[in-house]
Amino acid sequence: MKNFYLAALFAMLASFGLAQVAVTLQVDMNQQIVSSDGVHVAGGFQGWDPTATPLNDVDMDGIWEVTLDLPAGMHEYKFINGMSWDFVEDVPPTCQVEVAGNDNRFIVIAEDQTEISNLVCYESCAACGMTTVRMRVDMSVEDAISPAGVHIAGNFQGWDASATALSDTDEDGVWEAMISFVADSIADGQLIYKFINGNAWTNPSEDLTGTDCGDDAGNRVHPLADLNMVLFGDSATNAAPCFSSCGTCLTPTMVTFQVDMNTQESVSVNGVHIAGSFQGWSPGANPLSDDDGDGIWEAVLPVAPGDVQFKFINGNDWSGNGDGNVDNELVIGECAAEGSDNRLLSVGTEDLVYAVCYNLCDAECVENPDPADVIFRVDMSEQEVNAGGVWVIGNFTEPNWQMGALQMTDVDADGVFEVTANVSGAATILYKFVNGDPSDGDQGVDYFEESGVQLDENNEELATFETDGCGLPNGFGAYNRIHERSGEDEILESVCFNKCSSCIVSVQELDEMVIEAYPNPFDSQLTLILPTASPEAQLFISDVSGRVVYNSLLSADQKSITLSTSDWSLGTYFIQCKTSDAISIQMLLKH
Repeated sequence: MKNFYLAALFAMLASFGLAQVAVTLQVDMNQQIVSSDGVHVAGGFQGWDPTATPLNDVDMDGIWEVTLDLPAGMHEYKFINGMSWDFVEDVPPTCQVEVAGNDNRFIVIAEDQTEISNLVCYESCAACGMTTVRMRVDMSVEDAISPAGVHIAGNFQGWDASATALSDTDEDGVWEAMISFVADSIADGQLIYKFINGNAWTNPSEDLTGTDCGDDAGNRVHPLADLNMVLFGDSATNAAPCFSSCGTCLTPTMVTFQVDMNTQESVSVNGVHIAGSFQGWSPGANPLSDDDGDGIWEAVLPVAPGDVQFKFINGNDWSGNGDGNVDNELVIGECAAEGSDNRLLSVGTEDLVYAVCYNLCDAECVENPDPADVIFRVDMSEQEVNAGGVWVIGNFTEPNWQMGALQMTDVDADGVFEVTANVSGAATILYKFVNGDPSDGDQGVDYFEESGVQLDENNEELATFETDGCGLPNGFGAYNRIHERSGEDEILESVCFNKCSSCIVSVQELDEMVIEAYPNPFDSQLTLILPTASPEAQLFISDVSGRVVYNSLLSADQKSITLSTSDWSLGTYFIQCKTSDAISIQMLLKH
C-alpha cells in the first residue's frame, strides 16, 4: 500500500467564525543547524514579530512546535531559525500563498474544526523526505464548471475521480491543490493523472493524446524532478495550464519595460534590473540594457494578463549590498500599489510599452534636489536608551538601511539625539530610528527598530506612521518614516521615538501659550501675534512630513512676526511653541 498524503489548497470558506481553534505548528529541524536563539514563528496572527513566538522541542526529536489559539480563516506565517528576519526560511513557491509574489506559508482553518496540527520540514512543503506538487488547472475558458467542482485523479491516489478536490478561492478561474507523497511510491518516478470537470469519470475529463505533456491514454505525465514542484503551462509567466491543454489559456503579453536613469548619480556596474510578481521578485534575474547609451534602459518580457507589481533596481540586489550595487526604487504616487512602494501595472492582451523615470510615475524625469545636509532628530525621553546607542537607518545611505546605519548623539543631554547626513539623490527618503546598534545582534533583542505602530494596553492598534501622516508601510508589517527633501540644508523636527509627534511632558492650554495666526488659511504671507513668552521659548513651524520651514528663539519683547510664505508648498502646517516644560501646538493651512 502506497504511503500517500493529500492537502487541499485554499479551501473555500463561506464565512469565518469567532471561535478559537487550537492550531499546532510543527517544523522538522533535523536537517538544519538550529540557532542558539531557538526556532520562532512569525505571522499575521502575532504582528509579524520574529521574537515573540518561540517554538520548543521538549522531547529533543528535532521537531519544534507551538500551539496557538486562532480563529477560522486563512493565516500566513513563516518559521525563523533564530529570532531575526535575517534567518527567516525560504519557502518554496509550491506552498507559498502565491506562486510568484506573496512568499509566506499559509494554513486554512475551517469553522467546524476544533484542533489542527501541521508538520513541515524547514524550507519545504511537507514532512521531511516527502515530495509536494502544486497542481493547477485554468478552467476560465470552459463553458461551465460542474456543481461538484474540479477534481484530479491519478496514479498517486488510486485513480479515484472523487477523492481529490481542487479549489478556486480567489475566483480567478485557476483551480489548485497541493499533493504530497513519498516519491519512491510513484512507479517510474512519473506522476500520471488528469483533471476532471466534476467528480466522476462520466464527467468531462482531459484528453491529451498526441501532445507533448500527455501519454497514449490521454493522461498528463509529470516527471518527479524536484522535492517541491509547481505545474506550469508557461514557466516564463508562471501561468497554469489550460484544461485539456499543455499550454496556457491566455497568450502572454509582450511588455517593453523602459526606465530613464539619467537623473541618477550613478548606474550600477551590475546594470539595471527589474523584479516583480511575474518573475518571483528575483532582483538579479531579469537585466535591462541600454544599447544606444541614451540612459534609457529596457527589456521586453512576456507577462500574463492581469495586475502585476514590480520595481526597477539599480544593481542586482534589493538593499544595494555587494560590489557596485546602488538601491531599488521608492515609488510614491498614482502608479504605486496600495499600501506599498511597488509599481502597479494592469496588463491586457495587447503588447504595450511601459516607460517611466526611475523613482517616478512619469516618463519625463525631474532633476533630483541638490545634495544637502539633513539633521535627523529623535526624542528618546520616553525610552530607556540602549547601551549600543541611538541610530538612524534609511534608503539615503550607502549601503542602505542597517548596513549603512548612522549613530546619533545627545551632546547637551536633553534626551534628543541627532545626526547630520549629507543626502543626495531622490527627493523622497525613507528612514527609521533604532534604539541600539542595528549592525550587531538581533532585532527585538539586542536592538529595537521603530515599528511605526502604537498599541494600547490591550495590544490593540491605536495609530501608525501612515495614519498619522509621517510614514508608509514597509511590506513586512511595520512602517518607515518618509521625508521630501528640498535640496537645501534642513533641520527636521524632533519627534518622539516610534511616534509622528513630539514627546510632550505637559501641555498648557493657557491663553499666554497660544499664538494668533492670520490669515488662516494663508497664502503668500503669514502674520503671527506672539504670546507673552520667556526668552527660552522656541518657535517651530513644520509641514506634515516633519520638515521645519521656520524656527526662531523668541525674545520677551517680541510682539509679532510676519513671514513671506509664497515659496511654501500648499497643505497643512503646525506651529509649536516650546518652553522647557510645556508645548502648545496649532494647525495652519496654506491654500
